[in-house]
Amino acid sequence: MRKLMIFSTALMASAPALATQLALVDRDVGHAMLFQHRGNCFAVLPSHVAANDRFSLELPLQRVVGSGTAFLRDTANDIAIAYVEGGVTAYCHDQWDSFDRDLRSLLETRTRGEIVRLSPEGIQDRADAQIFAVTPEMVIVRTTDNLADGQIYQGNSGSVLEVDGRVVGIAQAAISGREARFFRMDEILRRVGPQLGGGLSARHPDDLPPPDGADGEQGFRVTGWTGAAGGTGAASLEPGLLSQAFVSPWSNEPVQIEITLDPASPVPLAAINLLSDPGAAPDQSPPKTVLFEVDAGAPGRPFWRSLGQRDMPPNGVFAYQTGGIFARRVRITIQSMWFADRNALRIDGLTVE
Repeated sequence: MRKLMIFSTALMASAPALATQLALVDRDVGHAMLFQHRGNCFAVLPSHVAANDRFSLELPLQRVVGSGTAFLRDTANDIAIAYVEGGVTAYCHDQWDSFDRDLRSLLETRTRGEIVRLSPEGIQDRADAQIFAVTPEMVIVRTTDNLADGQIYQGNSGSVLEVDGRVVGIAQAAISGREARFFRMDEILRRVGPQLGGGLSARHPDDLPPPDGADGEQGFRVTGWTGAAGGTGAASLEPGLLSQAFVSPWSNEPVQIEITLDPASPVPLAAINLLSDPGAAPDQSPPKTVLFEVDAGAPGRPFWRSLGQRDMPPNGVFAYQTGGIFARRVRITIQSMWFADRNALRIDGLTVE
């Protein structure tokens, strides 16, 4: 296997919508609703349920477990988004883009819904609920008096309110034995959607010509880079290998890396692995939306094709399997970062196999 290695830290590589899927958090603390976005599994849950940034997730009925790592929080409104790993990802069905962006008309015309929750054994339960108060942020419901199991327990924080099969809100608190407050799903999307949504810019850098003489040399080489100069490791970013993690100022413009696998003809390409340490520094962020392209043309006659764009997980470990193709060059365009309040892009490692 032919491999290009650009400095890697101690990070290790990890290896149509169905019914809404909930998971139990830390066995009995509360619930988390699973969903997927751009090839990754996530969970939305109350911030107080994710009291620790990392927590366990369990589907007892299916006998699968996993873990969640909270990376986006709106603590003022008690909402968190977590990256999900482990066996529970097989049940990550709902697409982020399938949730309603505007629930006003639905909530103006409906008076009843269902509370979806899990028993300690993992059996999904649906309790009839009456909607009796709606605000721009909240839906307050009351369970019907004729339900013996209608009691809303504190451990049901994170359970889901559905109306006509559409997710309307996430339970945050039990007001009384039969009343609960749900934070509206459209408001959740409005508040955290920009951080979880698509890339920042549709602009695409021009095709990068290789440095003089690069195509006449053998071996794997970084032959193009549009990152801003002046960051840590910038002086080392020349054709060849990085000597340390690369950190570059981020200006909301796409950053592009071009790698020549073979200067003469296409060679097999199995995977592209990208690494970034999200906890290395408070002002540095891993990449988010990444576009992958390959050139299978002859020298001087490029033939670029897109492999599509994906979101790197917020934990900074991303393995992109190409499915087995041939390429002479690889182009990686970083279109956005995970954390908008940080001002530098960090890349700890990159391997092309």
